Amino acid sequence: MATIVDFTLPVEAFPLGDALTAEPEMRIELERIVPTEEGVLPFFWAWDSGDFEGFERRVHEKRAVESLTAVDRVDTGVLYRARWNHAVAGLVAGVTAVEASILEARGTVDGWRFELRFPDRDALRRFRAYAVENEIPLQLRRLYSVTEMRTGEQYDLTEDQRATLVAAYERGYFDDPRRVTQQELADHFGVSQRAISQRIQRGLHRLVGGTLAADR
Repeated sequence: MATIVDFTLPVEAFPLGDALTAEPEMRIELERIVPTEEGVLPFFWAWDSGDFEGFERRVHEKRAVESLTAVDRVDTGVLYRARWNHAVAGLVAGVTAVEASILEARGTVDGWRFELRFPDRDALRRFRAYAVENEIPLQLRRLYSVTEMRTGEQYDLTEDQRATLVAAYERGYFDDPRRVTQQELADHFGVSQRAISQRIQRGLHRLVGGTLAADR
């Protein structure tokens, strides 16, 4: 069964770390990555830098990066494509070796946070062994199956909260203007409007706490 691993790394433990340290306000967000026969070729956004040319220069100085190409630009960010040097042992090489996928990755001067999907527990064990052998100081936050992710268990949602939030989303409760009221949702589930209100409020609190505000 596929397994999701959520972990953090110190800023210097990933090749772009030195460049981040020199740009305290910068944020980096890697696009979703699926390994290919040529290896991992990640696209990532660099945000809020006052000196993108300086950032590119510092990245080029790292042995772990063979090439870096700017493919798109917006007002406050640049989308890059990086080709990593797999001869240099590191996180990217480890991800490629076990055929894991990067679901989410973001970094600031305070450190990195990754979510990886492993095809099975054997791949996870091999990645863990790789991390130990290459002294990659990852700090585990959460580990859960894809089934748990789909049911909301990793965010500590109750079944009622998950079902209510899904129904609210599908029926347009979060649209503007709303296409369904709390009372209509209450009638659907056969409970009071107050119960629906509490499910939505508590469910959203747990979702935000487990995602957007998890680092806090």
